[in-house]
Amino acid sequence: MNFLNPIFLLALIAVAVPLLIHLFSRRRVPDVPFPTLRFLRRSDRRIMRWINIRRLLLLILRMAGVALIALTFARPVVRGGLAALFPPGGSRTACILIDRSYSMGVEEDEGTLFERAKARLAQILDHLGREDEVAVVLFDLSPEIFYRGRFERGAIVDPMENTVPSWSGTDLRNAVNGGMTILGTGRAPVRELYIISDFQRTGVSGAKDRHDNESVPAGTDGEREKPGENDEKQLPVRTFLLPVQPEQGPNVAIERTLTPRITLHVGELATLTVVLRNTSMDLAARFPLEVSLDGRRIIEKEIEIPPGGTHNETFEFPVDRVGWIRGDVKKRKDRLLADDRRYFALHVQEKVNVLLIADESGFYLAQALSPEEVDGDIQLNERNWRNVTSSDLDAVEAVVLGPGGGPSVRDIELLDRFVSSGGKAMVLIIPELREVIGSLSGYNPEIVFRETGEGFVTIAVPRVLPGFLSPFDEEDIEALIRLRFKRTAVVGGIPDIAVLLKFRTGAPFMWEERHGDGTLIFTAIDPVPEAGEIVLSPFFLPLVQQVILATGPEPPTGEGYMIGEPIPWRDEVGSETRCTLPDGVEVRPGRMDNDRPNRGGRKPARQSDGEILIPPVSEPGFVTIYDGGDVSGMIAVNPECREESDLTVMSAREAADSLGLTHWVVVEDRQEFSSEVGAAREGREISTLLLLAAAAILVGELIVAQRERGEIPE
Repeated sequence: MNFLNPIFLLALIAVAVPLLIHLFSRRRVPDVPFPTLRFLRRSDRRIMRWINIRRLLLLILRMAGVALIALTFARPVVRGGLAALFPPGGSRTACILIDRSYSMGVEEDEGTLFERAKARLAQILDHLGREDEVAVVLFDLSPEIFYRGRFERGAIVDPMENTVPSWSGTDLRNAVNGGMTILGTGRAPVRELYIISDFQRTGVSGAKDRHDNESVPAGTDGEREKPGENDEKQLPVRTFLLPVQPEQGPNVAIERTLTPRITLHVGELATLTVVLRNTSMDLAARFPLEVSLDGRRIIEKEIEIPPGGTHNETFEFPVDRVGWIRGDVKKRKDRLLADDRRYFALHVQEKVNVLLIADESGFYLAQALSPEEVDGDIQLNERNWRNVTSSDLDAVEAVVLGPGGGPSVRDIELLDRFVSSGGKAMVLIIPELREVIGSLSGYNPEIVFRETGEGFVTIAVPRVLPGFLSPFDEEDIEALIRLRFKRTAVVGGIPDIAVLLKFRTGAPFMWEERHGDGTLIFTAIDPVPEAGEIVLSPFFLPLVQQVILATGPEPPTGEGYMIGEPIPWRDEVGSETRCTLPDGVEVRPGRMDNDRPNRGGRKPARQSDGEILIPPVSEPGFVTIYDGGDVSGMIAVNPECREESDLTVMSAREAADSLGLTHWVVVEDRQEFSSEVGAAREGREISTLLLLAAAAILVGELIVAQRERGEIPE
């Protein structure tokens, strides 16, 4: 037995009051022998014995009456088999939590787990009545109210027929807290929480980091209460855990697709790496893997992965058109469909417009950017420092600042605006550009120019290969670091995190900075043969071109973003800017509050000027960004399949303990639901019955007391 208001148990002390009154009110009459009445003594003893029994009965009735009144205010709740002896407690508030995460899409002989969850929902509804308040909540990483109001079976079952699992993971803890919040607002005296789930282990363990950003169930008003704040006012809550769990079996997940970080151009080979994992620890997996571009299959390959193994498969294929290309990787379907397909997007450019600002001494630099009689990836425009204008900068994507003449204050202001608005600039660290470097760099570098004399310096082996060196093989890297420099710039004050390459002396050879929405690359290259061997080496051209083409922020291609995350895109919001989501819905992107968490509990990265944010997407596919009638961007959206593809579940009992539930009962999938719930629906409050019993006792006490007064002579 439990008590809802246990503080009133202190009132049981009042039970002693009738006893004390009884003890202190007893009359002490001396025993005086009276000869003429000695023959009546035996009869008097029998009468007094009966009177004492009545007085003892009155005492017991009074003490019982006081005790029952105190217990009534304490609101006792009986449990177990004893609860079957008492009538039900009237209407109830029921909250039914149904797991709709993508692991509930596991297919078995009896259908998917989600279809089994619907069958269990129907069993619950069979045991609810018209007077009950019902809330049905679908949950994955966040809860969403599906139905709330007076019980109407048709209003719940009919819309549920068309409901399918989502593409998100599970947060059981958030769902339970949301359910408790709903129950806390119920008016019925009996509150019941039902949890239908496969109880993925990551649904509890992976949810801990998301607790600071718990979400309010969609459709509720007001702020969420922190876990534990409303426990007292929500008690008692009967919790029923109804597991629908998969049988052990094989599953292979496509976890990631990795696309090139460098910019692609027509005719080049694109490299795609697919990361696969066999989640079965007992069975090997063998299956065909397909790669498609724009709906056309271009590659098919048989893959074999050992039990519990991870496999990286790399594909190379040419890209033959300019623009955004949709791609996907898929494998043969298995029991979990959500991780059998992955989307990616490729952006292919024809040429990059580059402006070189230099005089005649920049000849070798111009040849590296755009060799004569070679159709390369760069469309080169040349200006010198005396005639560069803002219109020149408006027509290009990148600028290379080379030797010859000194820039004016106006030139530096133009460059600053160009980079801040999203452009890219490669700045050579040479004496005539010292003022530009000091004005544009955010690190205030200290620069000393030195002649090495008879000696020389070389580039150090990078610990992490920068992305722009990805086309270089090991022999190329070894040859590059053997090149000798006779004239160098010794730079100080640059943090290691910004440095891309170093000299063996430790001084930076190349570093990268973000400047507004754009990128600055500073490099200690003096583009004349007298400065060293690099200018006349076969590595000067690919090095300079790759710095222009491949450095800067990682392009938003490849897997793009995960379902449920706000999607940033570096573009200005105009009246013609619109987006088409994977489900075909068209939205207008705009700016979003950076402090608002997404469904996974993470906050989006701090946006800068010129960045738009697209609302979170609920299913995989492509977000297409239009500027007027032209496609200006494409982003692939995929589910986060590394959380639940293992299909590692916990028992319902373990889940109840991990979630801190009390008064819970597990109703297994194969158990008889009616008998289990009937036996488990314990916790019936008997305050009304106790109050009636107390009233009956007090009435009985009055009757007995009146009869005693009538029989005892004064």
